[in-house]
Amino acid sequence: MVRLARNLIRISFLVVILLLTATYGMASVQKQADPWLDPVVTKGEFDSTSWIEANTPPTAHFEADIFGGELIMGMTTRIPIVGGDWSNALNPIANMNASQQIYQTPSAIEAYTLCKQYNLTYVFVPLNRLVFCGFGWISINATKFDNSEYFKLQYSNEDVRIYQVA
Repeated sequence: MVRLARNLIRISFLVVILLLTATYGMASVQKQADPWLDPVVTKGEFDSTSWIEANTPPTAHFEADIFGGELIMGMTTRIPIVGGDWSNALNPIANMNASQQIYQTPSAIEAYTLCKQYNLTYVFVPLNRLVFCGFGWISINATKFDNSEYFKLQYSNEDVRIYQVA
């Protein structure tokens, strides 16, 4: 009888541990998967490509995440820092790192300096999604782009802003 009680306690303990592990594991998996399940570009971003094609030179270089870059390259043949044909560029890891830093830094001068260093003429700023520059999904620190000393707003809709690098 004592042996049966010990086995029931062990089994109950194991079931509790498995339930806790499954619950935590599923929450972690869901958190990591959610950005991949959301749209990787929005309708407004797609709509902005008509403006890009009509109002920027074919040689324009864009700061964009991988998915925005793919959109820009595919719809307008403009050149993104990452996305499109970026993997054939020299130092793609440095490009991904610079793109992520441009989006994440709170400093307008740092973002501007990186844009100039990488010969970027426009910054594509998604407003309603996380961005993926190659190292994980991140939020954009977008307020720095409102500094008109370094960036000039050229286009805006509900999903995206496009700034020209001053």
